[in-house]
Amino acid sequence: MTVFELRIERLGRGLFDGVSAREGEPRHRVDLAILAYFADERPLRGLAALVDWRTAGAVSKLLRSGFCTGRRDELVLLPGRRDLPTERMVLVGLGVRGELDLDAARQTAVATVAMALRLQPKEVLFALPCGGDEREFSEALLAGIVLGLGGELPAAGSHAQGAETQASEADAPQGEVVRAITGPWPAAGEAPEPDEDDGSGDDIGTHVCRWWVVADERHTGRLRRLLEGQPRAAGS
Repeated sequence: MTVFELRIERLGRGLFDGVSAREGEPRHRVDLAILAYFADERPLRGLAALVDWRTAGAVSKLLRSGFCTGRRDELVLLPGRRDLPTERMVLVGLGVRGELDLDAARQTAVATVAMALRLQPKEVLFALPCGGDEREFSEALLAGIVLGLGGELPAAGSHAQGAETQASEADAPQGEVVRAITGPWPAAGEAPEPDEDDGSGDDIGTHVCRWWVVADERHTGRLRRLLEGQPRAAGS
């Protein structure tokens, strides 16, 4: 069984050195980073902008050349570098900002998680689009991330009231547990404790995959409160 642990991380230049499990501990690079951005977002914003700056405009050059455009559901896998916080990164297109509704944002996040899981990452950093007007999109994308990992956020926010996702339930992994981490990560080597008893009688074979969801500082508090609602495993 896989236990997915999610934590909200504030956007900042410290991410160039990677992420840390606890305050004051050394940062480390992650296996996979996902950078979501809009097709009409020029210049880039958020972590994508920081990566573009660190690479002397390499991402912007790809956009100008037409190699990638940011159209909705476009996925571009790129290698990382030693001076970036990731071994691999995927640019995820969200399409034109004004044409993306909240349900579509959630569906895109579900599909992106399915893609990421096929890459079998050890740890994932998922960077949401940033800006003062992106709160609802950030909430919808977070809901899609949790749903894609087989969990479920409590109904909160306009993206989750009365609307059912059009994403297929078959896209979500089966038998996994999603845990929200709002404090320190569990100690290294500590056996995870799923929210529900799977009936197996032991935790042999349990694998933990940590996800850091990077958001604008103005939205991190709200997103953390959503996660504190304790997402449930699919079918629980």
